[in-house]
Amino acid sequence: MLVLLLMVSMLMVVACSEETDEPQGSTLQLSSVTRASIFTPVEGSNIKMYVMAKDAQYSEGNFSGATWTNSNVKVKEHEQYYLYGFMPGSYGSSISATASDLSGDYSKGADLTINGLPIFTDRDICAIVGVGRVTSSGDETIAMEGNYGYLSGLNNDNYVNLLMDHLYSKLILQMNVDANYSLLRNIKLKSVTMTCIYGQSVDVKVKLRAGYGLQGNANAFTPNSSGSSQVHTLWTSTDAEGTLIPSDANETPLSLGSVNCPPVVLDAAGTYMNITCTYDVYDKDGHKMRECTVENKLKTANVNYGVEYTLTLTVAPTYIYMLSDDDLNNPTIKVN
Repeated sequence: MLVLLLMVSMLMVVACSEETDEPQGSTLQLSSVTRASIFTPVEGSNIKMYVMAKDAQYSEGNFSGATWTNSNVKVKEHEQYYLYGFMPGSYGSSISATASDLSGDYSKGADLTINGLPIFTDRDICAIVGVGRVTSSGDETIAMEGNYGYLSGLNNDNYVNLLMDHLYSKLILQMNVDANYSLLRNIKLKSVTMTCIYGQSVDVKVKLRAGYGLQGNANAFTPNSSGSSQVHTLWTSTDAEGTLIPSDANETPLSLGSVNCPPVVLDAAGTYMNITCTYDVYDKDGHKMRECTVENKLKTANVNYGVEYTLTLTVAPTYIYMLSDDDLNNPTIKVN
């Protein structure tokens, strides 16, 4: 009978161990997150994290919350790991991390594949480009770019600082009216939309290599198979008649806000991105002369990820000195 009980107990222990996929070890806590360049940090984002041993994936999980303290990623004491990931972790239809080296050695780097990222977003989509271990949550020492290694400590001092870099570009748009034209007409803007003919989403393969951040590698963005154009409403007037656009001579341009998008959709020819402005033209006595909708190609040269670009839209006829009534009432827009 005693032998039978021992055998049953052993079988129960084995069964429990087989059903438990939760990695054993100390919870990895996030102490701080630093951006490598100039975007404003977005609090409350979550980070998708992959913890790798040298030759295998060990654990995955998410850091989440504005306090950057919650985690379901665990590490064993005094072990060498390699950390890869991105934020916001809720983005993407599918995510994977694979060793960049053919032998499966994660110490040399990883390829982070994220499918289904949106074309337009107000979130700051970033990849981890540096990892640094600290022993307390108050230590905000900035991690070294290109270092993905993490040597774990005791159970109560496994804190990590992460350095992030941006995968998207940031477009900041503003609008004014040519100073000479504004002597003759007023323009009241109603709405501004952006359209990307590239599709509704993109897939990206982020190449992370030991010793390098993003600047040392090309990010391969490819169009998603959804195919249809994506329209983003950038700005809408709160006034039913529209918002008066200031002159470019002595007034601050009208701010249209900003949007983040993958740099692959921005080129010097305006191949993939259009911007559409809807506005009304008034004479100086306040009479509405015409309702206009103007579409421009959004031309931006030498665009890179992690950079802010300010574009000014200016309402101006082509020939200010030879204006017909039609020129006055149907002006074009140029993008600077």
